[in-house]
Amino acid sequence: MRSFTLTQNRLSLCITRDVAPVESASTVGVARNLRNLTVGNDEETVRYDLSETVRIARTTVHIVGSFKRNDVRTRGIIASKYGQRRTARTGHLLHTTTRTIVAVAVQRREAIVLEDIRGIRALYQKGNGQGRKYRGRMNGWSFGEAQRQIEYKARWIGLPIIHLSRRETRGSSMTCPRCGERLQSDKRLERKLWCGKCRIVMDRDRVATVNLAWRGRVRFARSRPPIVEAQGGAVEAVKGNPTPTVIPGVDAPKLTQPTKS
Repeated sequence: MRSFTLTQNRLSLCITRDVAPVESASTVGVARNLRNLTVGNDEETVRYDLSETVRIARTTVHIVGSFKRNDVRTRGIIASKYGQRRTARTGHLLHTTTRTIVAVAVQRREAIVLEDIRGIRALYQKGNGQGRKYRGRMNGWSFGEAQRQIEYKARWIGLPIIHLSRRETRGSSMTCPRCGERLQSDKRLERKLWCGKCRIVMDRDRVATVNLAWRGRVRFARSRPPIVEAQGGAVEAVKGNPTPTVIPGVDAPKLTQPTKS
């Protein structure tokens, strides 16, 4: 047992264990979107639908907004109750999806590559020319929770996680995976992009996963040998990840953050 946290009505334990690292033969990129998680590489891409989380958030906002009682305390209690319910239902959907993603990656011996999209909420602030409902929908996007669940599930079984930097993430969904040219968008194609050089049309999410997987493969090949030698067969072979495997509880956010190398 690594540590424990005692609150008024809960006891949370953080547990570590030594596991044999999964020898990865390839990489798979994970593109986090509002309505789906897209996972894949240049061989195969799978999209996991998360549109139900958007519906849950919209329903919660509607229910909370329907209470017009002029009592701040009562409205706060109601909002907290339905907010916790929304978090629990969304977390369960993400849990089912991330568990499948990690299980498939282990079966295929693929290291998981995660993009760095911290600070993306700055794009959805008041004054950016966007509607209030649109901003609320995007700011309710649980991309951080999806990453947290993938990380701790992968570490628990020794699967490598590759964290790309913000610079490495930049342009992953707008760069042609074949020639490297910037892809062009067209409103008539919805989420599909086309390359003026290769003359191909690809789904935006597939483009992102292929580029993430390729960039992660380059990072993995460059960082793995020295890390394995330095750690002597530690749990993870990827630079930047902590050695102990942590099952998160109350203090999960402060224990599962990758350490700086």
